Amino acid sequence: MSSYITVEKRHLEYLLQKAGTDTSDDLNYVTILDSEYKRLREDAHHLQRLKESLLTGGLSQETLDVLIYGSSAERGSQDSNGFSARAGLVSCGDKHHENDSNYKLARTYDDAHEDDEDEILLASQDSEREDYDESSRSTTESLTAPTVHRTILVRNLPDRVTHRDIVQAMRGGALLHIYLRAREHSANISFVEESDAQEFLKHAKAHGLYIAGKRAEVSWNDRQFYLPPYVRSKINNGASRNLMVQNVNPNITEGLIRRDLDHIHNLIVVAVSFKHGHAYISTNSVHNALFARSCMMSRVTYKGMKINFYPDECAAPLAAKAPIGLKMATSRPPSAKPAAIPNRFQLLSLDGAESDDEDALDQHVSGSSPWAEGISA
Repeated sequence: MSSYITVEKRHLEYLLQKAGTDTSDDLNYVTILDSEYKRLREDAHHLQRLKESLLTGGLSQETLDVLIYGSSAERGSQDSNGFSARAGLVSCGDKHHENDSNYKLARTYDDAHEDDEDEILLASQDSEREDYDESSRSTTESLTAPTVHRTILVRNLPDRVTHRDIVQAMRGGALLHIYLRAREHSANISFVEESDAQEFLKHAKAHGLYIAGKRAEVSWNDRQFYLPPYVRSKINNGASRNLMVQNVNPNITEGLIRRDLDHIHNLIVVAVSFKHGHAYISTNSVHNALFARSCMMSRVTYKGMKINFYPDECAAPLAAKAPIGLKMATSRPPSAKPAAIPNRFQLLSLDGAESDDEDALDQHVSGSSPWAEGISA
């Protein structure tokens, strides 16, 4: 049996294009080894399976195209084979509306362009630990900048501490990212501004930091979180880690919002609240909030609702010469004085004696004194 196989060029081009390689236009046919042909078919099959898995897991087609073919600036409007880059709306894996695949939400060019930038950035966020293992250096070595100290290591956290406990205690600057290691009783907290991180660390060392009622230890983290230019641009335009869905439909609940965002990798929904007809969503990071916003805007569930950002409550100023988080963690609303319990044995009194409270009431009404009556008798 021959170890060679002959295929038409158009078939080979298709296989090579699936494998991410280029072809030559010199010949109509290309002769390759049978083993190489089988390997190309396997690669094409694996690539297709990988693409399907990523799309099912919530990755948008636009982001997938960027990962495979590179950004639009790198590949231009068309590649060497004349295949144009796929342009489309941001899409998320919608588990609740799989039958609405033909639905397309109307979007302005500016919104679509901003979401494309969001996805290009967020596609590089592979895992929670890699955020800190890789974020200290730029994705392009030539753009490496001096390290900016914005990430603080918080240790000695209480058992069962949550992201919400951290958010309630943190003050002094808007947060860029929160990475909680509950088992290690520690957290990496990154500020948007370096100056806020420096001031927070100085204040916490001088006056203390309390999270969920327990004093925590603070120091600079060994690895500093990298703030990409895309995210910086979004923050300058008002982005934060908090989302607000305006004029939210009454049928939308906290559980529905959490389920819609559950598939986004590394996204932690800290809290969801409803007030004045709007839904407020607190997340663990700015870049995850950007991705969550793009995803929600592509869903039928939120059609006609405007999704914006709202300010980070952690940006509130630090209390002068006071421990951080202590007042919030230990203060309790004043408890009401318990009402006096009536004497259930009072009805069993045999001598008809009245209680002191009733005597006082009779005295107040008649104007006489019970001691005076006893003397006159």
